[in-house]
Amino acid sequence: MIENLDTEFGELRGPERIMKWEEDRTPNSLCTLDAELLATLSSLRDCAQSSLLKSAAQTQNYLWVMDASGSIKIAIEEIAVLDGKPDTRGFPRRRGYKHPSEDKKLGHPTLLAGGKARIAGELALDLNDDKLLWVLNANSGRYCKQKPPSKSQVDAAANLIQGMGLAIKIDYL
Repeated sequence: MIENLDTEFGELRGPERIMKWEEDRTPNSLCTLDAELLATLSSLRDCAQSSLLKSAAQTQNYLWVMDASGSIKIAIEEIAVLDGKPDTRGFPRRRGYKHPSEDKKLGHPTLLAGGKARIAGELALDLNDDKLLWVLNANSGRYCKQKPPSKSQVDAAANLIQGMGLAIKIDYL
């Protein structure tokens, strides 16, 4: 059991903003990170090592947030399609290329119904020595931009996830 969540992972902070298209929206892929899901993510990494899937696996971005109790929520970064009917679909990472729908993504606040988070960021598969590896950052523009987490808080979140069974590399940006 973690003694002091505020010290270990950061004090609770509200999102800097919630976009109109995010109000009352929850990503379809929203899950709580647990050992079973982490085993699935490890399997995904292992299955995607083939030359056929390596490129495709790198196109998806996952958002994660830690809530008040220290639980981590995770979802695929989904776009909000607003054509009269609320809908969400997966959104591939563009890596420097802007897509017209990019302005209407469901961001970190949608993982907590607009609530407060301790720390938040992204998780993605990236190449490391020609092998795919999960890479984690704490680069949430909504929860961590004005008050970035310390290196030790990012390390603590990464260690928590690694301790549950997922090998990751940290991108401190």
